[in-house]
Amino acid sequence: MWMASVEQDLSSDDAAILRELSRLVGNTFLLWDEIWVGFSWRHYYFNHTQRVRALSLEIGRREGADLRKLEYAATLHDITKRYDGRILTDSQGRRILDENGFWRNELLMPKRENLVTKLYREFSQFGSLHNMSGAFIARKILESYGFPSDFCASVGSIIESHLKPDNDDEGSSSDVLESRILYEADTIDANLGLTAFYRNIQIRTHYATAANGRADLPQYISHIEPWIESKTSFIDRIVTETGTDTARQRHERMKKLSSQIRDELQNSYRKSLDHGILGIIKAFMDRNLDPNLADEMDFLFARWIPEREKRINDGTDPESRLIFNRARDFCYLLSREIEGKI
Repeated sequence: MWMASVEQDLSSDDAAILRELSRLVGNTFLLWDEIWVGFSWRHYYFNHTQRVRALSLEIGRREGADLRKLEYAATLHDITKRYDGRILTDSQGRRILDENGFWRNELLMPKRENLVTKLYREFSQFGSLHNMSGAFIARKILESYGFPSDFCASVGSIIESHLKPDNDDEGSSSDVLESRILYEADTIDANLGLTAFYRNIQIRTHYATAANGRADLPQYISHIEPWIESKTSFIDRIVTETGTDTARQRHERMKKLSSQIRDELQNSYRKSLDHGILGIIKAFMDRNLDPNLADEMDFLFARWIPEREKRINDGTDPESRLIFNRARDFCYLLSREIEGKI
């Protein structure tokens, strides 16, 4: 499984409960039959939750955060996210914002039920932003395990703040650091680095296919540089030293990747499509109907890399080896980001 192991930081009881909660979260995201909704797909949120949990803990260790609270909050932070349906727009096609500046969504109801959806319905969380309804549901679930009320309240507060943390050190919450870290990990995963790059591939491919019946690889590549530049502003939203360092490093990684892609598109297109980064991007684009990054990583390491490595080792030119090495490095860097490494 492509996520960091964190159980060494936990009691055996915590580790067992977190495994149960992770299964509950994964099951909850599959209660909806819709494969694509807006910018997200069926397997996105569970993959994203695992990565955010891993990155939160990595940042939290370095920043001296309460890792126990942080891990419970990260595990449950998007528990009600799939209730978010289509983004609402006005008569001019502009996205409708709420009083806090967040996009408003249609309410999308699940096709099946579990503990989460029963609590959501029982306590009438309809129309509540997922950070608020998620915090409420998380508190109820943790209470059912017998956690102290102050611990449940802290985890709920961290989840509430993951869309917009209190950056005032003298803020009202006693969990300001943990709230910041969860916000940072959530923001970085979706917008900066190779995990964000994979997300962008899938989103662009989905919309191109919906509009034109297909997605064109060179046309997609033409959008990469402006997209990377548009992400610079997200670095300024990060507050902690570790989070800022992570955001900058991942943004630089995106720019380096873009340069490599541009070089291979111009000078080695066929070779790169066969055993380079362009081939990996094309493979991601070809499996756009129901993407699952965890499955993609298994495919890359179990089949794609070994098959091409054998061809390269059987004797080929130095340029082909360089192209393959870049692709292999891309896979290893992506796997490290998935595991929460800086």
